Amino acid sequence: MNRYIYLLASTLFFFACSDDNSANSSENSDTTKYQHVSIDKEKHRIVVDQDAHTEEFCTLYQGSFNWGEISYEADQGTDVTTYEIHGDTLVVFFYGNTDDPHYYLGGSTDKIYGTWKNINCSKYQGKTICQPQEERDFREQYDEFILTISENKFQEEIVYKPAYFKYDDYMNSVYIPNLYAALENGYTWPSIGMFGTLFSPEQTSYIKTIEKEHNIDVLEQTKTAKKFKLGGKAYEVKVKDVERDSLDYKVTISVQSGDKECTYEERQVNVTKKNCKDQTTEGLQDYDADRVFNEELAIKGTIVYTNGLKEFDKCINEISVYYGR
Repeated sequence: MNRYIYLLASTLFFFACSDDNSANSSENSDTTKYQHVSIDKEKHRIVVDQDAHTEEFCTLYQGSFNWGEISYEADQGTDVTTYEIHGDTLVVFFYGNTDDPHYYLGGSTDKIYGTWKNINCSKYQGKTICQPQEERDFREQYDEFILTISENKFQEEIVYKPAYFKYDDYMNSVYIPNLYAALENGYTWPSIGMFGTLFSPEQTSYIKTIEKEHNIDVLEQTKTAKKFKLGGKAYEVKVKDVERDSLDYKVTISVQSGDKECTYEERQVNVTKKNCKDQTTEGLQDYDADRVFNEELAIKGTIVYTNGLKEFDKCINEISVYYGR
């Protein structure tokens, strides 16, 4: 069975954005008010202490959303991160997890305090693998992961660039190779309608490689629709009724083969104090949250709602090339 490499967009669930797109994903308290960061340069340890404090969140408890304060107890020294510096590269092992290094550039190697940019490297079977500089430069047109280290802040945040919100060529997004994978293999993991893959940066060259390798014949294509043949079957995918306002969006997606059409609706809401009470559990699909006392959830950023997603996934499986083999 052929498997595609999934290119997921930068995480949809985040904590803050840059000033130049005016899209703040939460109204939570600034960590600088209660964090204390200390660096042990000999042992290469970063220790984060937290004072007892309260933060404001949109909370979900017993099916109801309400804006309110969450109290946190003091946390002294249990949050320990280790790091290494190699030349101009900072390698951070969050919570001491040496199996998952994060690589950064841009700060000062003789003074770890500063702002560092994640360079999208990973470690596999003992080898460090990094994106080519050309690919990194392209990606950074849209977003960056930034790690800030100061005496009272240790936090990685995603910064979305204006180009991210303007890109609208959905037939050259990560959604398309994920759709190809689902139609060829008869599975949808993660669900192809989730996690912002439709709003990812342009993936034209990658998609063309996939189409060539898997003998996918593209018949017609616009920014919002595509007709193609895969495994001898004809398909048409359409992105309809797109509404997009910064982090908020609403979209309807349909995929058709023959007389069978699969369709569903997805929307994302950036939760704020103003719209918190308007949220509902109906169609609630995913969210970024901390679980606090008594099963209460503190929503940190965005909520994703769907309408007809399970039926859509089942329908995609039924029209797939793999179905019935």
